[in-house]
Amino acid sequence: MEAVKNKLKNIMNSKWIGENIKKLAIVLVVAGFAIVITVGSVKIYAQNLKKDTSQGIVYAKDVSLNTKIPGRIVKLYVEEGQKVNVGDPVVEISSDELQAKKSQLLAQIEQAQAGVDASQALLEMAQGNYSLSQERVNQAEAGLRASESQRDMAKAVNEKAENGARSQEVIQAESAYNLWKATYERATTLYDGGALTKQKLEEIKTQMDVAEQTFNMAKEGARSEDKKAAAAQVSMADAGVQASLSLYNQACEAANIALAQVNQAQAGLTASQGKLEQAKAGLQEVEVYLEDTVIKSPIAGTVTTINSNEGELVSTGMSIGSISNLDKCWVDVNLDEDKLKGLEEGQTVNVKFNAFKGKDYEGTIVTVNKQPDFAVKKATNENGNFDIVSYGVKIELNNLDESLRPGMTAVVDFVN
Repeated sequence: MEAVKNKLKNIMNSKWIGENIKKLAIVLVVAGFAIVITVGSVKIYAQNLKKDTSQGIVYAKDVSLNTKIPGRIVKLYVEEGQKVNVGDPVVEISSDELQAKKSQLLAQIEQAQAGVDASQALLEMAQGNYSLSQERVNQAEAGLRASESQRDMAKAVNEKAENGARSQEVIQAESAYNLWKATYERATTLYDGGALTKQKLEEIKTQMDVAEQTFNMAKEGARSEDKKAAAAQVSMADAGVQASLSLYNQACEAANIALAQVNQAQAGLTASQGKLEQAKAGLQEVEVYLEDTVIKSPIAGTVTTINSNEGELVSTGMSIGSISNLDKCWVDVNLDEDKLKGLEEGQTVNVKFNAFKGKDYEGTIVTVNKQPDFAVKKATNENGNFDIVSYGVKIELNNLDESLRPGMTAVVDFVN
């Protein structure tokens, strides 16, 4: 008991109080806040139970800004809190390496285009040579056909010279001779009677003599010198055919070579065109990357966060910042299954925000999830021996006149 009294005397000692007054003040402040928070939480919970309200979280359409290419940030076009429209530039990444790659590809395209032009010229030249060789083949073929025709004619003459006239020709020559002979005999009788002049008689005799010679030649055949001449013509015609055939073969071989050159030139042109298209595709890819060096806003909204600074290196997949559409926010509430009765999509509810005290807002239920959340409320004294699942409810705000932020707390009254 004496020890307690001594302790109290020490506490009442002014020197001790002066040394520890700051600690006492901190303890009292913390204790006061704890009491206020506890009382407030109990009060809010009691109100929720009384008004059948539920707590929800504010969400907004939020887009994270990322870069497709690694590099250094050379410029930030916006600041946090700044409003942007679709397509407004937000961040620019260094493009020096891509510009160098573009210059290299442009040089490759120019070189490849020159290769295509040269290959096209070679192809046209080869096609021209092939067309010319085809004309020579046609000319040689025509010469060969003419030589073969001359040979056939020479063979026919030679055969006639060797075999003599045909029986029909002999009969025809004999008939002509007999006709002129009979004519001459009648003319002689007329001449003797003074009815025909001597000149006319001599003309008839001459025609008879010619017919007789023709008849004799038809019976005897060609002379030896005619046969030799005919044989010589056959030999010359054979030589002409061989010469024409040689020219024809040479022309065909030249045409085949020209065709091979055409095919080779066509293959060269195709390869050159492939290189050109490859270089163009590379340039197109680089230009796409160059366009992506300036990151633009995909939505209209407000820049809510900037995670990087100018001069900082960033990599693909790294979040540079985010843009949120704060004009169209909604509230998500996880509602226990025993409170879903009577809820319908399109139903109007009352919404309050801890950030805006004393203001009520109107919301519309747009979605009640068909499937429950994974979280399950285990059996308690409140719900008996049964586990309770919850369903997500999405509420769009109708008369919002304040700038909400994702993550804010909302209190939704489902019973108006």
